[in-house]
Amino acid sequence: MILLIDYFAPDPVFFKTILLMKFDTFEHLLICPQCEANLGRKEDRFYCLSSDCGCSYPIVFNIPVLISCNNSVFKQSDFFTQAPPDIFFKQYRSPVLRFLKKMKPDVTLNYTSKKNYAAIGNELAKKENVSILIVGGSIDGNGIQELKKRLPDNTILVESDVAHGPNTNIIFDSHKIPFCENSFDLVIVQAVLEHVLDPFACVAEINRVLKEGGLVYAETPFMQQVHGGQYDFHRFTFLGHRRLFMHFKEESSGVVAGPGSSLAWSLRYFITSFARTKKIDQVLSYLAHLLVFWVKYFDLILNSNNSALDSACGYYFIGKKENGYTLSDPELLKLYKGFRY
Repeated sequence: MILLIDYFAPDPVFFKTILLMKFDTFEHLLICPQCEANLGRKEDRFYCLSSDCGCSYPIVFNIPVLISCNNSVFKQSDFFTQAPPDIFFKQYRSPVLRFLKKMKPDVTLNYTSKKNYAAIGNELAKKENVSILIVGGSIDGNGIQELKKRLPDNTILVESDVAHGPNTNIIFDSHKIPFCENSFDLVIVQAVLEHVLDPFACVAEINRVLKEGGLVYAETPFMQQVHGGQYDFHRFTFLGHRRLFMHFKEESSGVVAGPGSSLAWSLRYFITSFARTKKIDQVLSYLAHLLVFWVKYFDLILNSNNSALDSACGYYFIGKKENGYTLSDPELLKLYKGFRY
């Protein structure tokens, strides 16, 4: 997941020290994304230990770049930079622009993430030696601090992405997650699966790296317009989202942002569709946020209706890995709760 935000980096030396400390905690779990063999490390590079593979992976600013040799979208060289990682994040030097950015209201009403993360955090707090993988975690997702503040001591927290960011401690493509089987107690994919070429392959990888009884937490849009440029590929209905996770036993699922948010998104993009240039688009987008943000508050009264599932802005799913479990298609169809026949 690639996002552009305002970000002001801490002291670079301190930043690199923290990243190195995090990286050392999960090095023993890494495998080659090309062939899944074990990796060896020498100075600023990982090497595949399989004689039939020969791939190696650089460590850039103390962040392993585990992009496989034959990746069709990303190249290892994409991440070679001569400056600290925060160069990938948009910074406004003008205090006026920073103020306007801060004052822009969101068009999405999401009060579900905090509740879900709090519940998951309370569950994990009962365990020891917890390991968590966040896919698309270069920045904090909505509500994730509710999880982080509940984590037990000595938790292994791996925050991955295909972009440098304030949280990134490893870079990889989620179609080939470079971790051993049964490595994690929780995998998070929040606002990610719409941005991958093959979401089913990514979910299969999540299943592989989860421990038996481990949890997956996903949030994925349905009624949202393009927001990732050329890296925006998929949308899911409620049932489509459930089938994506057909090999996970459901713990909970539902609307993460409802019809009010969907309408606010549509109105915003209707306004910006009049733009003929990027600058005009940016101005119209800002004005649209000011004009239509209030529409999202209809979610407060609509989200509890089953009919909201047919017009939601996005869904969440919490599932547990149980070996051998598969949701059948007839069982899937029985889960429909709306009224659109």
